Amino acid sequence: MHRGKFVGILQFSCMLPLLLLTTMPATATDATPVGVWLDDSKRIEVKVSACGEFLCGKLVWFKWPDDDQGLPVVDLKNKNWSLRSRPLLGLVVLRNLRATDDNMWKGGEIYNPDDGENYRVKMSIEDDQTLRVRVYDLLPLFGETHIWTRIAENCVGHHNDIKCPE
Repeated sequence: MHRGKFVGILQFSCMLPLLLLTTMPATATDATPVGVWLDDSKRIEVKVSACGEFLCGKLVWFKWPDDDQGLPVVDLKNKNWSLRSRPLLGLVVLRNLRATDDNMWKGGEIYNPDDGENYRVKMSIEDDQTLRVRVYDLLPLFGETHIWTRIAENCVGHHNDIKCPE
């Protein structure tokens, strides 16, 4: 009888790690940046999606989509004169981010229509609702981090509504 008790304890101790793995809640490793994000200034919303093996993002909403004449705002500050007439709404501003580690994407560029410049970018996701976007020129050390908040796809342009809490 003493031997049977020992075998039972041994079997239980072998099964315990498997049992714990199947009952543990989902962690941040399940988080993905794919979705719609509101930037920390609350002026733009970017839809991040897969573009082949990379991630890209396009402007799907911004606070002032029209100019003084009621026309769509265009990319006036672009360094390339031939691109200055393209509308900002729908513009791909985030490109070529590739996954490097759990919850980290690097090697991409982000375009800033405010100054017409492209910057290097890396992103990390802390939980499924918070995206850290590090924008820099030469080294990440000298850049700045922006915190983006996930919003539901059906809340694009309505993130202030009661049905779409921030």
